[in-house]
Amino acid sequence: MNSKHCPHCNCNTGIVKIGTTSAERQRYRCKKCNRTWVSKPHVQVLAKSIWNDLVFRNMNYNELANKYKMSERNIRRKLDLYTAPNVIPTPADVIAMDVTYFGRSWGILTVINIHNGKTLYCEPTSGYETVWDYERAIKYLRKHGVYPKVAVIDGKKGVINMLEEYGIKVQFCQFHQLKIITQCLTRKPVLLPNIELRNIALTLAHIDKKSFVSMVYGWKLRNEIWLQERSRTEDGKWEYTHRLTRRAINSLIMNLPYLFTYQESLELNIPNTNNQIEGLHSELKRRLNNHRGLKKNQKIQFARIFFSGRTEV
Repeated sequence: MNSKHCPHCNCNTGIVKIGTTSAERQRYRCKKCNRTWVSKPHVQVLAKSIWNDLVFRNMNYNELANKYKMSERNIRRKLDLYTAPNVIPTPADVIAMDVTYFGRSWGILTVINIHNGKTLYCEPTSGYETVWDYERAIKYLRKHGVYPKVAVIDGKKGVINMLEEYGIKVQFCQFHQLKIITQCLTRKPVLLPNIELRNIALTLAHIDKKSFVSMVYGWKLRNEIWLQERSRTEDGKWEYTHRLTRRAINSLIMNLPYLFTYQESLELNIPNTNNQIEGLHSELKRRLNNHRGLKKNQKIQFARIFFSGRTEV
């Protein structure tokens, strides 16, 4: 109802506010006919308010129903009526890109500005992340006039190649590189070459690029013959004896050009990990755990609202 006109006498003068209801709706009184009424918010405005309480105040359906004086079923209907707007990106020199998964069937790719934490992109992906998912994000940023200089990622080689084609430097997350080494060698390797390689990897965040490259290639040179050892499997085939060690050293060598980008452009203040966006994903899932009944499209809405920091960007 338009609060500038009295719904009873259609008078447009002498309309005053007289407090709010228990559902926090504004109450009005007409001085001419002395009758009162309550403003009825637009459906989208009401739904946006409910989403705010759900996402940021962590209110459950029962609490929302009590606050807005309606049934839980009606609350669910109001949530379905609201469509969160797409994130509109702002200029950024350094971005972080990562996907967080909700089961095996889908996930959400998020791009944030490293320096101020603002979300630049937030869209769902089908199944496992692909190079196209990341390229779609870059095209979206460029469409809105955002041309990042550096991207912090933990993605695959194809993603790195795609970013370089767009003229974007890559900082590969050092924490994820260490995770790869740990997966291959374990935290407590037994063989001496594996112990040495893990100790070299642990210096990654505390050393300059030149020294680290020298250590990695020095290790490979010393253990080249050992890495070439082969053994016969039960079915009679020959394979490398130290396959996981080969995977670890090959991963280090492949990612070497991208592990120290943060040292090459100090003026951009580039982080050497994407822990910032990982933390946001963890917080998102923690909040979603309190609302396990949400459908897929509602989870996407939830994520967009959460990452934008408000219900309207």
